[in-house]
Amino acid sequence: MTAIQDQSQHQPGYTQGMNSTLTILAIGDIHLGTIPSQLPENLSDSGVTKHDLTPAAAWKSAVDYAVNNQVDAILLAGDVVESTNARFEAMVPLEQGVQKLVENNIRVIAVAGNHDTDALPRLAKLIKGFCLLGKHGKWEKEVLSKDGKPIAAIVGWSFPERHVHDNPVATLDQQVLGLASQTLCKIGLLHGDLDASGGRYAPVKTDELRSSGFDAWLLGHIHKPSLPQNSGKPARNAIGYLGSLVGLDPTETGPHGPWILKMSTTGIDEIRQIPNAPLRWEQMNIPTDQADNTEELSDLLLEHAVQAVQKIKDDGSAPRVLGIRATLTGRCSCHKEVQAWIDKREFEKIQRMVGSTWIFYNKVVNLSDPQIDIEDIASGDDPAALLAQRVLALESNQPEAKDLIEQARIQLEGTAKESCWLPVDDHRNALDVLSDEYLRNLLIRSGRNALHNMLGQVPGTDT
Repeated sequence: MTAIQDQSQHQPGYTQGMNSTLTILAIGDIHLGTIPSQLPENLSDSGVTKHDLTPAAAWKSAVDYAVNNQVDAILLAGDVVESTNARFEAMVPLEQGVQKLVENNIRVIAVAGNHDTDALPRLAKLIKGFCLLGKHGKWEKEVLSKDGKPIAAIVGWSFPERHVHDNPVATLDQQVLGLASQTLCKIGLLHGDLDASGGRYAPVKTDELRSSGFDAWLLGHIHKPSLPQNSGKPARNAIGYLGSLVGLDPTETGPHGPWILKMSTTGIDEIRQIPNAPLRWEQMNIPTDQADNTEELSDLLLEHAVQAVQKIKDDGSAPRVLGIRATLTGRCSCHKEVQAWIDKREFEKIQRMVGSTWIFYNKVVNLSDPQIDIEDIASGDDPAALLAQRVLALESNQPEAKDLIEQARIQLEGTAKESCWLPVDDHRNALDVLSDEYLRNLLIRSGRNALHNMLGQVPGTDT
């Protein structure tokens, strides 16, 4: 690969010998060709359509941001396209975006992930100005220059096939790439599974990335962002996931959007996320102690939703749509009424425009307690007490919880590993249903529901 053609000498304001700072916009998993799931059927009532919230819309917004802020390059960390079958849907927005970037002297450099291992190389051949690094699983580099000076080496590796069990960093030879003899800011661009031994998606270790001496490793694959932000002092050995560009379903909570990196030959001066995704998901725990009926609960949920929008707005830019999943906690004097209200999905009626953000509830889980004292129940020796003791042990992660989780894993392992579930494992947001945290939450929910039902059968017990 050759160094990029330096365009800065032809731009207004160029001064030979000035202190050169390179600005990069880094983007994680886009998954062009998809539409976010589990949106309300009446979404159009808000003045927003599903297409306004798609990865394609978020990509267009990122392109506009790059142009308006005169960045020098955009980096894409794989899974740009959802699949080979979706490549034709992705073609138009991807080509339009790249064309606009190239017209504004902004380079586009990408690696392929496990979802677009076939689709992205095909599109790269068709789209002028699209640079794909690491084809066929071979490390490659691209040098970015500013003001006539080489500033950064972008080093990338692409998935050669959908499943890669080997660690790609083991084949990275900086001497062969000519990195050892150059004084450049070194940025690794990689799609892979960080600290997941034995995985099928290019497993890599944090220690290996750190010991490489690179200034940063920008990773794709996991949709939750984990790259450390640093705008106050130079960043060293920054390693983490860029996250998905927009939350594709309710499990992808929190801020999403591209990342700005500013650097010189001496290193990175700033890493900062731009949380401008049009759709955002949040998970909230809401105490029900003050709600005596479902009408008051509806008002309580709406109040919490409004507060959430305000907090997000204070922290950055408010999304066009905010979807909320709530877990009800505390003690509830109308526990049965609330559960019936949830079963009828009455919470879906709680919608409101707050400023420029449309809010709705996607799911409500009732983990509140009826007007009973679970700790008091646990002090007995009857079946309800034994169940309450186990629930409390799981909630507080007591030593007994480990044994309960292991027993559940043994009981469920055979079912979870049946061949019929293999396609689910390949889903972009597949959960590890045998993980400690998943099983612990499952046991807590099941235990609480069983306890409530058990107490409801006791004469004189009001639940």
